[in-house]
Amino acid sequence: MNERQTHYRERTWAPAWVWVLIWGACLLGAGTVAHGAYQEAVTGAPFVDSTMSTLGLGLLALFPILMTALFMCLDVEVRADHLFVAFGPVHMLRKRIPYTEVESVRGVTYSPIREFGGWGVRWRGGKTAWTIRGNQAVKVVLRNGKSIYVGSRFSRRLAGRIEVAMRR
Repeated sequence: MNERQTHYRERTWAPAWVWVLIWGACLLGAGTVAHGAYQEAVTGAPFVDSTMSTLGLGLLALFPILMTALFMCLDVEVRADHLFVAFGPVHMLRKRIPYTEVESVRGVTYSPIREFGGWGVRWRGGKTAWTIRGNQAVKVVLRNGKSIYVGSRFSRRLAGRIEVAMRR
């Protein structure tokens, strides 16, 4: 069977407050650059000071766009021989979990802040979390004793699909 064949796919987007925070920072940075350029054009006083250049502010404005492209969603795919987890539409940050390394899976409700200090890719002891929102995940226990929490809006459904794929 083709290892890229996907049996189940779920995409979870970051919550609205994260979008507002990131794009608000983008607009603030772009507004600062535009205001500085306007002031320079009107008054003739140089916009660049000793701490930040126009280029630096421009990069600050581009940072949220990059963050959106890289980290604003979590993709989870149950494939023929492994579980695939990746952040962002471009999947720059990704993990492949072969079923041969998996001891068990189950849908769980957990506390991301208390157990991991928040969302994202987080490590605590022998546990790793790949989450983007909420408190639902699939807890994947590996044969080496470590656990991976994979965020999901439908954790029990995802756990069931993983179990079916592991039996094949």
